[in-house]
Amino acid sequence: MKFGILLTSIYDGSTPARRQRDEHAELVATAEQAGFSLMVAGQHFLGAELRYFQPVPWLTYMSRHAPSMDVATGIILLSMVNPVDTAEQLSTLDVLTGGRARFGVGLGYSPHEFDAFGVAKGERVPRFEESLELIRQLWSGEKVTFHGRFTGVTDARPAVRPLQAGGPPVWIGGQAAGAVKRAARLGDAWYSPPFPTHDELYALHRLFTDTRAEAGSRPAKEFPVRRELLIADSREDAIEAALVRYRARYETYRKWGLNGQNTPVGKSGEELREDIDQRFILGSPEECAAELHKLGAEIGMTHFVYKPHWPGLPHAEAMRQLDRFGSEVVPLLKD
Repeated sequence: MKFGILLTSIYDGSTPARRQRDEHAELVATAEQAGFSLMVAGQHFLGAELRYFQPVPWLTYMSRHAPSMDVATGIILLSMVNPVDTAEQLSTLDVLTGGRARFGVGLGYSPHEFDAFGVAKGERVPRFEESLELIRQLWSGEKVTFHGRFTGVTDARPAVRPLQAGGPPVWIGGQAAGAVKRAARLGDAWYSPPFPTHDELYALHRLFTDTRAEAGSRPAKEFPVRRELLIADSREDAIEAALVRYRARYETYRKWGLNGQNTPVGKSGEELREDIDQRFILGSPEECAAELHKLGAEIGMTHFVYKPHWPGLPHAEAMRQLDRFGSEVVPLLKD
């Protein structure tokens, strides 16, 4: 099992940008020392509540502070961005990191982002699938003529290509059944977000493997999983701390339009506590290690992507959680 650190935003525009940069640099450097082998950064546009720096330059800079770590976009909003630009951006990232990039992609969900890029609701999936097809062709090294519904090239053979033959592995994110089936058909892996419950995660993984088998594809070599994880001296203490984190982060998800299948939004009271219990990995280092081991043993999780940063909480708390994970959880999993 490998460990990844998620470089997410916890600040709006009122916090100095250098502070966010320096805190993320400290996170990846500490994570590398703790045995982490992956850093992940996602993408959003025009967010007022949380400031997302664009992932390719961000990961390129952060890799200077943790040069042994792989990098992954988690995720690029492929239904919105230009596929030619994205193909060359990811190729550049792969070259600059010595062939250690992974291409995490998804549809997105925020209406204000789709509106900004002029993407109609019915175009999201076809734009995504067409873009992914063109990107892979541009990474092939062969001459490409491609005329799709939304974009096209003629006799193109770009000189900007990735180090990895055929391009970085494609991790497709999403928690709805349709997104998981799309990952099975078109991706190299399904990148599971933290939103499904523990039971839903197992069911969606079965859907992924069954769909892949039905399509005649080989079993996926990687299964990256994001779960919210909180270490405390007792499970009850962990749940109480998770309530603070949940309210701060998931309220932003709701504002940005996250909804639909296997998505936790709008919960309160005792229902919220139950929701956290069903989605978070919580408790002592021993309890957290046992849950991670179970995910590896039972559904083949290869990468656990961990998010220590939460809005409203100090960076020192993120570092404390990361330190406990590296010094108390990781050794138990190695044993």
